[in-house]
Amino acid sequence: MEIIIFIIFTFLLSSINFSIQYLSKYKNLKFDKKGHMGSSLVWKNHSKFAGLVIFFGDSVLKGFFPIFISKYILNFNYEYMFLLIITVQLIGNNWSIFLNFKGGRGMAISIGSLLGINLFLAIILYSIYIFLYFFKFKDGGITWLIALIITAIISLSFSLNIFYCYIACLLFTILKRITGNNLNFDIKIILNRIVYDRDVKSIN
Repeated sequence: MEIIIFIIFTFLLSSINFSIQYLSKYKNLKFDKKGHMGSSLVWKNHSKFAGLVIFFGDSVLKGFFPIFISKYILNFNYEYMFLLIITVQLIGNNWSIFLNFKGGRGMAISIGSLLGINLFLAIILYSIYIFLYFFKFKDGGITWLIALIITAIISLSFSLNIFYCYIACLLFTILKRITGNNLNFDIKIILNRIVYDRDVKSIN
């Protein structure tokens, strides 16, 4: 029963969209509810400070916090418990019951959750992402995908439990990108969504 209550709490917490909560206070501010609903929306279109605060909320409160509680306070040491938690977190965040099953992309919450699961691998993930972003792609969409894939492969040398957590993040990232917050059956748009996390590839 304790696990069930915790999972429901985690799902409801993950379903809260801090970006929409913030933007809803500004009645004259227009934003596309069919588009991305994460901290980058606020960062790019409204306030960089608010974007950072929301990113902190997504990654720490919604991502790291439930993993930390289950690991160090409730002592849920069941096999694949982390996989269950991160799956619930990503479903709640990406398809929020409070937003008619729309939501964010899951990157921030994954960053926090994976940090709580294994610090060393999380540092590898962040390092790969930062290196590829600044020295190769200058694009967060493809960079996050590659960083997840590489770190997932490395995680195999740690445990299957952690490996499955990285695979879950990867699969839910791809699934969310494909479906977006509005369905589109154009193959070019779907491929651009998977790789670049947008309908049309940007031309630099």
